[in-house]
Amino acid sequence: MTGHAANGRRDFGKRKEPHRVIIARGDHVRSFTISPLMAGLATTVVAALAVGYIGATAYLVLRDDIIQSSAERQAQMQLSYEDRIASLRSRIDQLTSRRVLERRSIEEQLADVVERQRDLDTRQARVSGLLAKAAESGIRVAVAGPVPPAKPASLAIDTTNAPTGIGGTPEPIEISPLLSLRGTRSEDNAAAEAAARQGAAAPGKPLRDLAPAGPSAEGAAAGPDRRIEIIEDVNAALDRMDSEAHAALDVIAVTAERDAATIADAADQLGLQLAGAKHLPASGQGGPFVPLADTDFDSRIQRAETALLALSQVKDAARGIPLASPLPGAELSSSFGPRVDPFLGRMAMHTGLDFRAATGEVIRAPAPGKVIFAGRNGGYGKSVEIRHPSGVVTRFAHMSRISVNEGETVATGARLGTVGSTGRSTGPHLHYEIRVNDRPLNPARFLRTGEKISPLLGD
Repeated sequence: MTGHAANGRRDFGKRKEPHRVIIARGDHVRSFTISPLMAGLATTVVAALAVGYIGATAYLVLRDDIIQSSAERQAQMQLSYEDRIASLRSRIDQLTSRRVLERRSIEEQLADVVERQRDLDTRQARVSGLLAKAAESGIRVAVAGPVPPAKPASLAIDTTNAPTGIGGTPEPIEISPLLSLRGTRSEDNAAAEAAARQGAAAPGKPLRDLAPAGPSAEGAAAGPDRRIEIIEDVNAALDRMDSEAHAALDVIAVTAERDAATIADAADQLGLQLAGAKHLPASGQGGPFVPLADTDFDSRIQRAETALLALSQVKDAARGIPLASPLPGAELSSSFGPRVDPFLGRMAMHTGLDFRAATGEVIRAPAPGKVIFAGRNGGYGKSVEIRHPSGVVTRFAHMSRISVNEGETVATGARLGTVGSTGRSTGPHLHYEIRVNDRPLNPARFLRTGEKISPLLGD
């Protein structure tokens, strides 16, 4: 049995003999032999057809869903593309609008710059005119700090070696107190020297010539950022020049007001009142420091013009005061005040100054005026009297020759005559008197005042 099993054993799934198919129909019998290869091929074909059929059936059943899903995906993509396109268009519109606005903004800024330049030209013309007037008045506007002036040399009065050459008529009079002046020169206010040089040398030159001339062709061709930068630079330069113009006006106003006050104070010390001068009681000054704020340009320039006009009036009035020496450089042989009379040998009042000089030296007018007397006058000998615009009368005595006539108008420095020794005199000299309301005053005070304020008067 074992052997039979061994002889009849065969492998599972393998068939040695082909399949035989027998078909019988009545008396007819047919048989077919199918090889394993053909059977497998047929089975495969049938399986493929079945799978195809099932797949086709499934497609037909699910086609609508697939088509709808595909359509939805396409619609989603289309909407996404349209949103992207709309976003890009919006961005382009924004950039275009921004560029238009930038162009409009630049044009407006350029128009503002041009308008500022025109306004600054107009202002500079007025400031330059004031700078020229200030220079004529002796006010130098500078950028440097104030420089103290040299102290004026005091009048030298030497009576230790008084030789001959004294005289005059004795007259009782009260001795006036000595003059005490306060003030400084115009050059102390050196707050803008460069501006003064510009205003005095070229008053018509516009301030904007010191700044960039404006956007050039290169700047116009450059991008908006470059043009905006150029406009900002020009505006900064215009601001700087505007501030300098304001500072120059302030310096002119303050200096002119101070100089006018100094001259008026000097005249007050002499007992004279100048036309155009403001006379205020002396008072202290003080208060917290508050930085100067920008004010209206018109008010600044009006103040400067008013101050210059007042200074000019005060100077014109002060030039009518006899402040110069009738014999420049001459020494004194006798001063004003009590002295021993050279003829009587007892105390008497000397009503003027005696200048030591040789016979024939020229005597000059110390200020403009009108000759009210020219001839012999008792002890004064040959003498000349001049009434000046300030109301002061000057007398020149013991002259050897008179060069003017009564009623004649003379200017400062005009020749009046020559030194001599006529009248009550011990020798050649000039007896010089100053009188106000026929009251003699010490001429030395006037001479000292002249030395102090002559820089302000431009003499």
